[in-house]
Amino acid sequence: MSKPVNKTMIGLFMVGAIALIVVAIGVLGSGKLFKETIPYVMVFEGSVKGLNVGSPVVFRGVKLGSVSSIHMHFDYATKAMTILVYAEFEQRQIETANLDEATAERLKEAGRYVIIRELIGRGLRAQLEMQSIVTGQLQIALDF
Repeated sequence: MSKPVNKTMIGLFMVGAIALIVVAIGVLGSGKLFKETIPYVMVFEGSVKGLNVGSPVVFRGVKLGSVSSIHMHFDYATKAMTILVYAEFEQRQIETANLDEATAERLKEAGRYVIIRELIGRGLRAQLEMQSIVTGQLQIALDF
């Protein structure tokens, strides 16, 4: 003889399976596990009121990444207070074209920060700009 089906156990199994599926879709569906990001830090001396974690970092309207954290930095020797804004740029958002073999090899050896260093040398700067007038939220705009 077989035991009767325990409806409570079947219900708990179904609830657990649905919860597991929802978590899997949330983690894998967002794509964050498979995105290659490059961390950068930007220094601001003024107020960053309205800038939040998750705010976009854009270059001429193209979103390159987002703010990952904001920290205060106090230099005790100079008594200066600065704000460090950490951002993560999405690797796939920046494409490099017209490379000769020597330059491509140099970039591969030197690492992924070389291109941004060269752009900073040419005058690339970060500044805060209004993302939404209604909410007062800011974004970081990169431009020359």
